[in-house]
Amino acid sequence: MASLTKFKQTKEREDVFKSIQCYMYETKSSEEEEAHEYIRNLISNAWKKINEYQFANSHVSQAFIEVAMNLPRMAQCMYQYGDGYGVVHLETKDRVKSSLIKPL
Repeated sequence: MASLTKFKQTKEREDVFKSIQCYMYETKSSEEEEAHEYIRNLISNAWKKINEYQFANSHVSQAFIEVAMNLPRMAQCMYQYGDGYGVVHLETKDRVKSSLIKPL
């Protein structure tokens, strides 16, 4: 099975397992698109929970909530198109440039 081989190669390189690879290994699936869809659903559900919490907890400081919301925002920005930190992607590089160097 291709996903198992890829998983073992990653382990041998002592690389960090990616969410897609972990899903494929755990479910013994060879369908990469299925794994991508599953991870997209996890992210979508996580954002729903984050947004619900933001509006349901008025006793928490709004400044704290805004700071706490920036972590998942940044994570999604950096990893939406793959590993935007370890592997330079044009999309991630353009996003950082437009945010920090060429602000609107």
